[in-house]
Amino acid sequence: MKKINKELIKTWFVTGASSGVGKEICKQLSERGYNVIAVARRIPDFHKENVLCLSADVTNPDSVVSAINKGIEKFGKIDVLSNNAGVSADITAEEESLEHMQEVMNTNFFGSFNTINKILPHFRKNKNGTVINNTSQSGISPRLFGSAYCSSKYALEGFTSVVRMETKSFCRVMAFELSFFFGTEIGKTKKSIDSQIEEYKLENLHKKSPPPTLFPHENNLENAVALIIDTVESEKLPRYLLLGKEAPIRAGIELDIFNESMKYSLKHNKKTYKDLHKISFSKRLFSTHKEFYGDKIYKVIYLLGLKIKFRKK
Repeated sequence: MKKINKELIKTWFVTGASSGVGKEICKQLSERGYNVIAVARRIPDFHKENVLCLSADVTNPDSVVSAINKGIEKFGKIDVLSNNAGVSADITAEEESLEHMQEVMNTNFFGSFNTINKILPHFRKNKNGTVINNTSQSGISPRLFGSAYCSSKYALEGFTSVVRMETKSFCRVMAFELSFFFGTEIGKTKKSIDSQIEEYKLENLHKKSPPPTLFPHENNLENAVALIIDTVESEKLPRYLLLGKEAPIRAGIELDIFNESMKYSLKHNKKTYKDLHKISFSKRLFSTHKEFYGDKIYKVIYLLGLKIKFRKK
């Protein structure tokens, strides 16, 4: 893979920097010689010239703006935003409260929204920027007791996709989805309630006995973070970066479910299928969505569609 000019990713703004993934990212970045603005509610503990440690609340837009400005004042610019701040929860949908749901969404989703929303003008002005969001495997695959956590991560996945499309002229965007890794400390922020409702009680065992597809002891956080940084050092970013053994397995299961649902939908709704078939060859769709298919292959499909259309006439 072609490497990017490192001057384009010289200075990183990293949230959730006092623990877990964010802390490991800051550590490895500083060792590689990057400038780091390490941000968390609790001031991160780094003592290096190339690391600026700041206390900031990502759920507060004014606090985010203040941290961004201090970072720019220190290093002259910011090139990369890495969102890692997050909290977890294990509560059934029926026993979840609106207050707690909002609390999780505020940190996991709106915290990332605030940092992206406030830093994009800086990236646009510089005609350069990179955003990487820690969305977790729970952003692409649901789990039991994950109403608040999965909802926040699914929302962040959607927002990441939109930002990737809108900012492609000046910004690179990627989501990275981690399995469970020891050292992330996400469990320390987790609010967990064993269900008291008879129909859900059996599921309480899920929290005490992880499923067989979980490989926490084989997931190495240092290696995962090294791959994240290595990927950002590449010129082109993938839309998704799945890390750890469980994430690809769970994503694969979701993909199988989606494919089966698509087959069912097309089989039982022939009118919709015909409409979709017509739309797929439209010039408007070609111009707005060719990036997802690649120029060359999509042109072939588009021209083939025109030929079929003219033959019918």
